[in-house]
Amino acid sequence: MNNRLTKLVALIFLALSFYQAQAQRGAMGFHATVNEYDGDLNGNEHHFYQFNNLKLGGAFSLQQYINPSFNLMEKFSYNRMIYNNPDRTVGMAAEMFALNLKLRYKFNNGYIFKEDAAIAPFLMGGIGVTRINSNVDTELSDAIISDKLFKANVALGVGILFQLTDRVGVEFANTINAPLYDGWDGVTIGNNDLYLQHSAGLIFSLKKPTDTDKDGVPDKKDNCADTPSNAVVDSNGCPVDSDVDGVPDYLDTCPNVAGLTQFNGCPDTDGDGVADKDDKCPDVPGVVRFAGCPDSDDDGIQDSEDNCPNQKGLDIFKGCPDTDGDGVEDANDKCPNTPAGVKVDATGCIPDTDGDGINDEEDGCPMLAGIKANKGCPEIKPEVQQLFQRALQGIQFTSGRAVIKPVSFPILNAIVKVLDDNPSYKLLIGGHTDDVGSDATNLTLSKNRADAVANYLITKGITPLRISSTGYGETTPIDDNKTPGGRTRNRRVELKVEFLK
Repeated sequence: MNNRLTKLVALIFLALSFYQAQAQRGAMGFHATVNEYDGDLNGNEHHFYQFNNLKLGGAFSLQQYINPSFNLMEKFSYNRMIYNNPDRTVGMAAEMFALNLKLRYKFNNGYIFKEDAAIAPFLMGGIGVTRINSNVDTELSDAIISDKLFKANVALGVGILFQLTDRVGVEFANTINAPLYDGWDGVTIGNNDLYLQHSAGLIFSLKKPTDTDKDGVPDKKDNCADTPSNAVVDSNGCPVDSDVDGVPDYLDTCPNVAGLTQFNGCPDTDGDGVADKDDKCPDVPGVVRFAGCPDSDDDGIQDSEDNCPNQKGLDIFKGCPDTDGDGVEDANDKCPNTPAGVKVDATGCIPDTDGDGINDEEDGCPMLAGIKANKGCPEIKPEVQQLFQRALQGIQFTSGRAVIKPVSFPILNAIVKVLDDNPSYKLLIGGHTDDVGSDATNLTLSKNRADAVANYLITKGITPLRISSTGYGETTPIDDNKTPGGRTRNRRVELKVEFLK
């Protein structure tokens, strides 16, 4: 059975070693050992921790992680023991090559100690095989000399691991080992031969601790396990925030100055919504449009370019106002309340081209000096007005026709002279009839008579551009058409003067 157990343990050891080499989820240890004998030769008097006749041995171990509570450990050890009883009648020297499989219970499983604790106590126990080579010098009659035997063994132990770094630890352990063969010390009675192994070793992790975000801090210690790879992190794995503004350095455009999240960690000293790094006026609240510089009057022109920074104005006047909208800025406008749409001169006032004291907007003759009573046009002389009054009945026509009677020529010639003497006059000729006859006939007759007067004046040298003739028929009577006298007065030619522009 011992031979079969030996082969089984060896096979499992090789399989687990291969698996650990591939998976790299475990640890490898190198241990220095010393052993103390306890058995038949010392009369079953337990003398552990006496540290007499100690010989240095060594061990190599592999550990496979199972879960937070358990590891599986394979351990190969070379052990040396020497024992001499007090009267020097019995002596024993033994070498043991032990291969053990042990289940290791870890107290740093989260129930008692944290899994990442720097101090990690444990219990362990298991089975294995031992190659025993011993030499015994004894006077006892039942002495047995054993040489190069392979036997099964069991082991129970306790230890503690001090984790120096994520990859390296120091382990101290005590293990009671019991080869399942009582004769290796030369005495077969009692079946209670033991040895206590004291060991100290270095434990190396076979795999670098998992670091999902590759920030150099293992996941088990990483409080920010999804940090981007380009972020500088602290000992807890969280991004460094040098200026403590809530924006980590890897996202902070201004990592050494406390700022605001909306500006990627940069400050906005004047609180105008423009980060200082982009603000041309960082100490004065401004507007985004002008890169943080102010526009105090909100007229769309920044103060530095605004000649009137406290009054809304126009671009064409460099920010100064034109209150009445006449195209002349208020500073130069002598008439700042000009009505909308009115043309003004360079001073902002309505011009008076002819200098008659009546502005062009209200002047019927803006190019001719006139009087207010005639809407800015020149005064029509009384004799001209009298002439036009005589013409109402003085210009006579053949009855029912547009033929001027010769009796009318003196008045018409006088009108020619008035036009010659007043080159700014434009004559409006209106023909009128009584209501005798049809409306259409009367309208045609009135038009023809007005045209006849116009043609007469043209023949006397008056340009057609200064004459306008219109027929009104019977539509504008000045008297009652029911009487002969009224009809006579309604048959007339009216003359009015307009002035050339």
